Amino acid sequence: MAESEVWSIGSIDPLTEEIDPARVAQNRKLQACFYYTGAATLLGWQIILSFTHSFDCNLFHGKRFAGAGWAFWCSMAYSLAVNITQLILTSRTVVSRIPFATRWNVAAVCTALSLVGLLGCHTYTTPETMEMGFAVAVAFVSLTGAASGIWQACAFGLAGCLSPWFAQALMFGQGLGGVFSSVLGTAFSSSKYGLFFSFAFSAAFALLGIPILYIMTSSPLVQDTGALKPCTVAQRQNTPSSSPMLTRGRSSREILTQNAWPQAVTVAAVFTFTFTVFPGVTSRLLPGNRVPLLISLFQIFDVVGRFAPQWSAVRISEGRVVSTLAAMRVLFVPLFIAMQRQSMDSWAQNAFVQIAVMVFFAFSNGYVSTLSMMLGPEQRGVSADEREPVGTMMSLSLVFGIWLGSLLALATQIGMKGTNEC
Repeated sequence: MAESEVWSIGSIDPLTEEIDPARVAQNRKLQACFYYTGAATLLGWQIILSFTHSFDCNLFHGKRFAGAGWAFWCSMAYSLAVNITQLILTSRTVVSRIPFATRWNVAAVCTALSLVGLLGCHTYTTPETMEMGFAVAVAFVSLTGAASGIWQACAFGLAGCLSPWFAQALMFGQGLGGVFSSVLGTAFSSSKYGLFFSFAFSAAFALLGIPILYIMTSSPLVQDTGALKPCTVAQRQNTPSSSPMLTRGRSSREILTQNAWPQAVTVAAVFTFTFTVFPGVTSRLLPGNRVPLLISLFQIFDVVGRFAPQWSAVRISEGRVVSTLAAMRVLFVPLFIAMQRQSMDSWAQNAFVQIAVMVFFAFSNGYVSTLSMMLGPEQRGVSADEREPVGTMMSLSLVFGIWLGSLLALATQIGMKGTNEC
């Protein structure tokens, strides 16, 4: 087998491999569930992101806490919680001991609770209780992150068992959630009633993820593949695409270091570069009243990028090309930093420049990350029963990139003044 095959997609789209119309309809129903799940797993964070300016300026008045503002600590708390939960869930032993439905349902409930808690913080925090309100709000963001980490690990693990196209459906669903939240953020960024509606709706949307799971488990495709049934070593059999080494139970670390690392590194790089400057640096661009628009543009064109792999003309199956595109995105980091640090210059405040840069930044984030997530579980040497843990590893790599980028984002604010120009 050629070495380059480690980078290529090898599965057939389950929506077209069956001629039976009833089977196709069932698979499309399952695909719709993955779209919904993708939106639900990330909608809580996207709503928080859409109202970043409201929390930062209206609630905390641009104040910095321990050297950084709300946007930075919010991203850090979220990404750290996501990483911790997903790191735990990469253990095949841990996953085998916690029922899939339990993990899924707990994540949905905790997502809803965290959003209600944040809504309470925004409602009841006063200037006299700002420090306490900030700490409690960060704690609820951490709960959002932990719940999202569990939920995404479940969803991408299930998609990894079935087809890369379900991973694409998850990524696209997450993008759709971003578009929806951006509309809410733009329309209601200065309205307390709008904020209440947005957070309450998102909490209810998360809870509806519970019945969605039971619709998914009733799908013949899920039942036939046994995707939700842990596979024991005794149950594994040789297949034409597997090697003798892969018939034994490999640890998650072995799978990652031997076969899954190329696209794991790629998707981590995509989000590292993104979160180094977003939302922290971008939320401090001038003029401040343009920030909600820029965040909305990111969420809209991110979803366009996530949908782009559906078009064969722009679909890339060569992993090295995807990795190269991911590496090139590092150029956005110094560009955004310059736009913040030279914010009084006319070029940095130019609407066309800011919008154009954000459009390319957002599209490349969604496009490259989705290609990488699709390639991940299909890399050479990954057996069928290892696709779920590889899907979970890809999800972990994604959120590790978010955490690393959020950490690096703190360094971008060295030397900047202590309050935001709201």
